[in-house]
Amino acid sequence: MTVVSKHRFAFSATAALALSTWGGTAAAQSVCGGDVVFQCATDNADFREQITVCAQDQRYALTRHALSSGEMYYDTPLIADANTTWFRWIEDDQAQVEIGFWSVDLAEPVTLHVDLPWDDMNETVADTGNFNMWLQSPHWRASVDQTLCASDTVYAAPEGLWQAQRARGPIGTFFSHDDVIPRVDTVGVARVTDGDASPEGVPVYASSRPSAATPIWWMLQPGETIDILGCAGDFIAVAIPTNGLTQCFLRPEDLGKPYTGPCATGWVDRAHLQHIQ
Repeated sequence: MTVVSKHRFAFSATAALALSTWGGTAAAQSVCGGDVVFQCATDNADFREQITVCAQDQRYALTRHALSSGEMYYDTPLIADANTTWFRWIEDDQAQVEIGFWSVDLAEPVTLHVDLPWDDMNETVADTGNFNMWLQSPHWRASVDQTLCASDTVYAAPEGLWQAQRARGPIGTFFSHDDVIPRVDTVGVARVTDGDASPEGVPVYASSRPSAATPIWWMLQPGETIDILGCAGDFIAVAIPTNGLTQCFLRPEDLGKPYTGPCATGWVDRAHLQHIQ
């Protein structure tokens, strides 16, 4: 499983960075609603694009357009709803952020990565260090289709992230794209088997009908035990403890209606699970 370390929720005003860019001082240009939290220009001298992430209410939106013409790369902004998409924040000397977006136009996930120098003592972005930002698809574990930003164009004001994050907890709960309805005859416990798992483990998908473009929310490791909520064809809905939980609790009143937490949910190929309870 991905391990998320400590999370900070107190950001000072100095967290907003103004870095030197290709033409002077970086100042965020709002091209979407809400607060600009990340912005950069792609590292392509012939065709430079601007990537902007805005936070509003419980949603993040990502736009990408040509700097010279303003033409949008995506027909509509990519949306990351706070209740359904991937979010990760890890900090040490560097703060690493991942936000998962969904492209309706391309029918595939797009993940934003941001790497910022972090002042752990003052709990804020450091003034100097490595700044990196890039987009990645088809899903967050693939080292393909990366769109890189020029490091000296990165603007970051990460305090704008937290209004949306408060509704989803410090880790960020993710949920299946399909309704998961636990029933008396479907809930249980299973052990993850070796099967034909990749070296990274057994993938947990966002959908019970995954394709090559379906987001992979999590990776389970052989030998782990996991709570089962439901099933659909060849896939099993599982509950994964996040947000400080160590196990998942299912109350009798939760049966027979769509599961909404507190654990995250996703879908695993039943070939990788052995029922033990």
